[in-house]
Amino acid sequence: MSIAVICCKVLEREVRALLPEAPEVVHLEVMEWGLHTRPDILRDAVAERVRAVAAQVDAVLLGYGRCQAMDRLPPDLGVPVIFPPAEDCIGVLLGQDRYAAELQREAGTWFMPPGWADMGMDFIFQELQITRFAERGIDPMQVAKRMLADYKRALFIDTGLGERDHLMQKARDVAGAFDLQLETTTGSLATLRAAFRLAQDEAKNVRYGCRRV
Repeated sequence: MSIAVICCKVLEREVRALLPEAPEVVHLEVMEWGLHTRPDILRDAVAERVRAVAAQVDAVLLGYGRCQAMDRLPPDLGVPVIFPPAEDCIGVLLGQDRYAAELQREAGTWFMPPGWADMGMDFIFQELQITRFAERGIDPMQVAKRMLADYKRALFIDTGLGERDHLMQKARDVAGAFDLQLETTTGSLATLRAAFRLAQDEAKNVRYGCRRV
């Protein structure tokens, strides 16, 4: 049996860390980051890539949360499509209950998983959709500071992957730029690992005729 994985660049580290546990994965595709800010475009782009590999694999795992898009994928993709039961990549790495608890503790929290931290200010501008202001002679940094004025802390999610010192420095840079209190918490691969296992089960069912797509 065979599985394709299509993931966001933000979760690439975590997805690659689990590949040794899933020898059925025969195809890994990393999508550009930032598409989640345009959910319809994200949905269409993922659907296109799923259709491109559907004939070659028994299941597709998406390295995404719901991201306002994945539960709206077309039903006729020709292959089972699995994604973690989380609203976004933060929920994937923290779990939805912890995600909610951190927001309850401090609603003004800017979450930084390793993938976001590594992109630093570029991700801030992309996430806030303010890059275009520079083309009009407006300083994006000033716009970002106004938009994040109510945020109080930056929360770095440490998954134990990547160069921690480098990632922490990137997180400090972002926190310092917006006068946020930097805190760290430990992330988990459990939700993503469970999605891998579900994809393996789906692929097995398709391969051995237990499920019709």
